[in-house]
Amino acid sequence: MVQKKNNYLKSIIRFLIQVGVAAALLMGFSIFHGGMYLIGVPKADEVQYVTVSYPEVADGEKKITDREQIRLAVQLTGFLRYSLLKEADGGESPMITITYYRENQPAITVSANRNTVWWKGKSHVIRDPDMFVNLAEGIFFLEDLPES
Repeated sequence: MVQKKNNYLKSIIRFLIQVGVAAALLMGFSIFHGGMYLIGVPKADEVQYVTVSYPEVADGEKKITDREQIRLAVQLTGFLRYSLLKEADGGESPMITITYYRENQPAITVSANRNTVWWKGKSHVIRDPDMFVNLAEGIFFLEDLPES
């Protein structure tokens, strides 16, 4: 009876190890193929307001307090997945800067141009170039963009 119980326990542990290894491999493949997400972006309900700046298009910063616009500003960081294997070009500068202000906590800032994201003091190559800037222009600066 004890022997049978030990065999069941060993089988369950072996199965859980196999599931854990498979999950780790799938996660690694997903990050390698799709890019790494920014870790530490605040949740939309934690953010009091957001400032967005795009010096090439608009003077100064836009302060956003509308809950829906704040939610969009937080979700926008999902398009800033970056490559773990590529090095960012150090000569470029950010085009768009988004700062998230939370109550009684330090502000969190993310900046990006068409190819590079600056996050927590480091620059990374964006996996989907142009996507973040195009979306930010359409969401926050559509009325400021010059007619083409």
